[in-house]
Amino acid sequence: MATSIADGLREAMNLGSGRDSSRRGRTSGESQADAEWHKMSGSTVIEDPGIPLVNKINGKYNRYMETDDSISSPDSNAPEAGNMSATFGVSNRFDNIGYKLARRKQLINRRRMIVNVEFAMAMLGIMLMLLETEFFIRGVFTKSDAGSIILKTGISISTFALLVAIMFYHITGIQIQMTDNSWEDWRLAMNFPMTYLKILTELVVCLIHPIPGNTTVPAYGVDGQYRMVSLDAIFSILMLGRLYIVGKFTVVHHRLLTDTSTQSLGALNKVKINTAFVFKALMSTIPGTMLISLMLAILFIDSWALRTCEIYYHPGSPESSYLNSMWLTTITFLTIGYGDIYPSTYCGRFVSVITGLMGVGTTALLVAVLAQKLEQTRPEKYVHNFVSRVQLDKVRKNAASDVIKYALTLWRMKRRGIGTGMKRNRVYGKLLQSIYIMREAKNEKQSIGESSVGVVEIAKSVNDVFEIVEQMQGEQTTFQSKVIDMEEKIRKMDEKLDLLISMNK
Repeated sequence: MATSIADGLREAMNLGSGRDSSRRGRTSGESQADAEWHKMSGSTVIEDPGIPLVNKINGKYNRYMETDDSISSPDSNAPEAGNMSATFGVSNRFDNIGYKLARRKQLINRRRMIVNVEFAMAMLGIMLMLLETEFFIRGVFTKSDAGSIILKTGISISTFALLVAIMFYHITGIQIQMTDNSWEDWRLAMNFPMTYLKILTELVVCLIHPIPGNTTVPAYGVDGQYRMVSLDAIFSILMLGRLYIVGKFTVVHHRLLTDTSTQSLGALNKVKINTAFVFKALMSTIPGTMLISLMLAILFIDSWALRTCEIYYHPGSPESSYLNSMWLTTITFLTIGYGDIYPSTYCGRFVSVITGLMGVGTTALLVAVLAQKLEQTRPEKYVHNFVSRVQLDKVRKNAASDVIKYALTLWRMKRRGIGTGMKRNRVYGKLLQSIYIMREAKNEKQSIGESSVGVVEIAKSVNDVFEIVEQMQGEQTTFQSKVIDMEEKIRKMDEKLDLLISMNK
């Protein structure tokens, strides 16, 4: 115990005598470093929008090209050599960089126009489907009336146009890939089986729509009754899968895709500028707007789908009204589930399961965005750490003064012969408490200093060391050149001295 008190007194005396100057030096150094960092943080990296997307090697696009020896081989006849030239692309049209860039720009504009047609046909088909469904629900006409047949025929025509546009979209994408890689054969751009499965899946998703007439099939309901049910509700709900084209439409018209520098840097770094990339960029820039829009879209779409299922397959149920459907969708989306109302059909249950899964995913995104927004930025961390260190310095100084004060009080009490008693024990306890507070403030300050060092600080230190090494290398080079000049002058002086000696002889 006596050793601990002696150590505390020694630490307090050292703190009061000489540590303040070093702390001020460190604080001024840190403030200067922070000022330099803020001064440097305003610099930006200027992207070069003129980076060409070419695969040029040694001045030639030598992919799928034969060597000069194989082309000029005397064993091959003229027709075979001509076929080989046409096959392997010796006179490749993509050797011209200007043609390649112009061709790529033309294909990108064509793909943008095709996506516009896809978006228009998809939205037209969905609008016609909504009109036909709402008119049937409100009793304006039946499935066999002319109005329903006309609207469904329009849906079929828009679906056919959409499928044709999708085929042209993928053909244009293959042509863009051929242009980027200087390929002559389209089969090189087809990655089997993923490319074929992607095209087939997109065609199947966009092919689903309610056909003219009333298509019914026998099925069992939730109550176990066997009845004939219409497939139009299922086809109408699955037709909403075409809304993925909205994401495609947003991608082709977003500035990240239309900007030449973004496309060039993405291609050079093997980063695909697609829907996922644009979604991540929007979530980084406007996360609140994106989440609110996504939640509202899920609420209205799933509420309509649930209401359609209940009206088609269980008329008269409480979920048949749009407000009850919205309430059920909301409590399912938020994973609450009060149990006051619930789906009465298998179709409604399926929509509720999809809604719950979307709610879980959206909630996870919301938590991530909130955690990111509540986290302190780097300047805020610097300010907080600096203020915390100042506060801890004050606490440590006050504790050190209390240690000295209570130690002197105990020394006076000992001189007076007060070796025991409540008063001495109280002063002794305050001395130990002051020593504990002083050491805790020191440890906490050290932990704050260690936590404030991040990757950016380490990178700055590495850059400073690199600059110092470069400066030393430059000075060393200058010194070597001066030494060489001195040696040259000494050599000339030796020659002159030798000449003088020879003349005197």
